[in-house]
Amino acid sequence: MKDICIDCDRDTSFGSGLFVNRIPADNGDRSGFLCVECLAEQCDHCGELSAEYGSDEEGGIICDDCEMSS
Repeated sequence: MKDICIDCDRDTSFGSGLFVNRIPADNGDRSGFLCVECLAEQCDHCGELSAEYGSDEEGGIICDDCEMSS
């Protein structure tokens, strides 16, 4: 496994600034990691990108901040 993001090809090794919050990933063609920016999704409630999210009652994406405030 290489220390690159399989989505954006940026370095996720220690000292790169993307080491924290990376997750192991495999898309069938490549294995490595996903950086926090590539694994983030846009919240359907506030519009912010978040790597910490779930789904709401309608099946939309809701970030943890919006879920806590509802």
